[in-house]
Amino acid sequence: MPYSLPEIIVLFFTYSFIGWLWETCYCSIKDHHFAYRGFLFGPYCPVYGFAVTTILITTYPFQNNIFLLFVVGFIVASIFEYVASWLLEKLFHMKLWDYSHLKGNIQGRVAPQISFFWGIGVVLLVKFVQPFIQRIINWEESWTHGMLALIIVLVMGTDTILSVISVEKFHITTQQWDERAAAYRKKLLDRLEKAAPKDKLAIKDRLQDWQRHFAQYLNKEGAGKQLSWNHRRLIKSFPKMKMTDSKYFNNYKNDLKSK
Repeated sequence: MPYSLPEIIVLFFTYSFIGWLWETCYCSIKDHHFAYRGFLFGPYCPVYGFAVTTILITTYPFQNNIFLLFVVGFIVASIFEYVASWLLEKLFHMKLWDYSHLKGNIQGRVAPQISFFWGIGVVLLVKFVQPFIQRIINWEESWTHGMLALIIVLVMGTDTILSVISVEKFHITTQQWDERAAAYRKKLLDRLEKAAPKDKLAIKDRLQDWQRHFAQYLNKEGAGKQLSWNHRRLIKSFPKMKMTDSKYFNNYKNDLKSK
């Protein structure tokens, strides 16, 4: 093993933070508003931490061969992205990214264009970034003797538990809203069936845009404001987020007042 356990933990945290910083800056610029990225409450994206630490360990024998470094990085990073997407969908019924519009994608979870840049990123990481990070970690280890690693485990472990509880509550809320959305639509259909001919045109117009009207109805109730900070953050920072078992929520979520 090229790294000790405390080193692996600190590397995991460091690259989780760097990944969060990169995604937050990039998406904030792209979306023209501050996008607090990441699944957890804290400023870190564990998928980057897991991916990079695994890459550093698996590519260690190939660090002097740029081609093999690229290939291994391409493969390992793609596997991690696929597994992370699959777990989010199966455990939390969420999709935070979707590459279905890119050629050669696999179930929208990974795409060769994205993985290609992952491979280049791994080469740059191993050759230029990691040597600098490793010097800092070596200095930190000489001072804390593993205490920082213990603190990281406690903080991120607690954060993970709280985040899972929060996302599960969000999932329950979206399903409750979906039930109300279905009832709202059925009510409009019933009104259309019983309406006088002169009123049917107005009801039909409302039916065509019923999901936006339903979002407005929720906003009048203050439903959007009743969401926790983390729930509003997820809606705002992940505009392409989808709940895989909510039939209507994905269509009206962006009309909720999530600020």
